[in-house]
Amino acid sequence: MIKTALLAIAVLVFANSITAQDTGSVRCVATIYRLRGESWKLIRSVKFSPKLGEEELTNRRIHLSGTTLSLLASVFPTDESMHSAKGADSIKLGLAISAAAAKSAFDVDNNAVAEGTLATLDTLRVERTSYVSRRPMLARLECWDSNLEKER
Repeated sequence: MIKTALLAIAVLVFANSITAQDTGSVRCVATIYRLRGESWKLIRSVKFSPKLGEEELTNRRIHLSGTTLSLLASVFPTDESMHSAKGADSIKLGLAISAAAAKSAFDVDNNAVAEGTLATLDTLRVERTSYVSRRPMLARLECWDSNLEKER
C-alpha cells in the first residue's frame, strides 16, 4: 500500500514537472524589416513554436537576401534563473545578425537579449537595429503565450 502510494506521488510529481516545462503554448515570430522612406516595411517573417524543455535551445535562421548574412533568433527556457515571486523558470530571447555560423544568438557579438519569467509570460519582445549593406534593418523576435491570445 505504501509503495503504491509513493509510486502514485512520484508519477504525479514527474507528470507535473514535464507539463511545467513543456506547455507547448508559447509561440514566437522572428521578423526582419527594412526602412523604406520613413516607415519600416516587412521583409520576412518566420513563426515557430520553441521547445520548452529545461534548457532546450531553439534556433531559427533567416537568410538576408543579397548578402552573406543571416538573422539568428534563439529561444532558451531555463529554470533557477529568475528571482521572481512567481517562480524561477524563465525564457530568454536572443537576436543576432551574423555571417558566421554560431550555436545561438547568445554567442554572437553585438546581439540583443531579453529574459522574462515564464510563469507570467504574456508577451516578450527583443529588437535590434543594424545596418546591412548600408541600409538600416530592424530585427525583432517576439514570443507570447498563445493561451492568452485575444479572440478575433
